[in-house]
Amino acid sequence: MSCLTKVNRDNFPLFQQDILEIERDSFPDPWNLNSFSREIGRSISHLWISLKNGVLRGYICFWILADEVHLMNLCVHGPWRGKGLGERLLRKMVEVGVSKGVKTAWLEVRPSNLIARSLYNKTGFREVGLRPGYYRETGEDAIIMSMPLYS
Repeated sequence: MSCLTKVNRDNFPLFQQDILEIERDSFPDPWNLNSFSREIGRSISHLWISLKNGVLRGYICFWILADEVHLMNLCVHGPWRGKGLGERLLRKMVEVGVSKGVKTAWLEVRPSNLIARSLYNKTGFREVGLRPGYYRETGEDAIIMSMPLYS
């Protein structure tokens, strides 16, 4: 059985090793334990995981601030990529945002991350700007994407 579960201070220790392993396997500059711990402690931050038969398959971290939701981190573990899980996690972000009265969703993505860009376009995000040199480890720019939300 598959489910999306909100991560909080109480259950984070159960999932932290799997989250960190997926993070390290997926990004050139991965978040560390302190990064995720800080997110768990922020009132604006929301961390959700996807579990199937007890196996952590992916996660999403986003902020809700004023009337905006901002994607901070989205990752699907390799074996489950391309099966709709990223879209399901993004839709959870939108669902939570709409329930809180959010008007707009935002994110940044590497121009070279064509798979993520395709997912974001499919989900309704559109390119609205550029942040030059945003990714410090590579100096790569970030494409800013946005999507209006309606409750």
